[in-house]
Amino acid sequence: MTTPTDWHLVVPVKGGATAKSRLHPASRVDREELALALATDCLSACCAGMPPGRVLVVTSDERVAQMAAGLGARVLDDPGEGLNGAVAAGRDLVFAEAPGSAVAVLLGDLPALRPQDLTTALRAAAAYPRAIVPDAQGAGTALLTSLVGEELAPSFGAGSASRHEGSGHRRLELDLPHLRTDVDDDASLQAALALGVGAATRHVLEGTPDTLPPMQASVHTFDEATGAGSALLDDGREVRFSPEVFAASALRHLRVGQRLSIDLAADTEISRLWIVGIGDDQRIG
Repeated sequence: MTTPTDWHLVVPVKGGATAKSRLHPASRVDREELALALATDCLSACCAGMPPGRVLVVTSDERVAQMAAGLGARVLDDPGEGLNGAVAAGRDLVFAEAPGSAVAVLLGDLPALRPQDLTTALRAAAAYPRAIVPDAQGAGTALLTSLVGEELAPSFGAGSASRHEGSGHRRLELDLPHLRTDVDDDASLQAALALGVGAATRHVLEGTPDTLPPMQASVHTFDEATGAGSALLDDGREVRFSPEVFAASALRHLRVGQRLSIDLAADTEISRLWIVGIGDDQRIG
């Protein structure tokens, strides 16, 4: 049976000024630095859990490349054909150098990852020709594997878990939250922080609370009859709240333009709201 020492691990990392654009950290935290820190913690765990020379980072960002090389990873220049193109480039290099090798793909935004989580997942995946470990939400892909690497056909993007499963990968619902919590938005960063992130991410967020400060938004619509409505984030995105969320706030009325503090359950769904100025220890709802 294939063991973790037999795998080659491909890790695509975007990096740069456009990385993690859906994150809204505190104003003093630079998003690019935070994105680099997330990747650093993920790759640190990967390199600690894999044999030397078995982690291949695909990136076009020079800072990510330098960081990865410093951790002992190999680095391949991203061909610029999107995430799946980056994964395919890594797969093809492994195939060219070591035909028939087992290949796994892990996205580089898992700051809570621990080496033992990776080795546990690879050990489980080795029982199947091809396997997938979905992300914490169940819709995305955290880990994709193939015992014959050249047969790996990446289909990352929204809803990738069902596509990968449909193409023959065995779905593994492993109890590995540290491996399955990828950070794409504020809610997922909150979840990773609750699990415990690595030193690089903690350093960038040093001085901020263990959970990020609440997001700010302005009331956009409000239905007096139902209690449902929506708000606009400072980046212009519209997010909605249900009558149940409004009722839990204990507020009686909202006016258009009113500033709120909010928590997001998803990209477009408010899970909690309260009036700006009320501290976390005084929240209602």
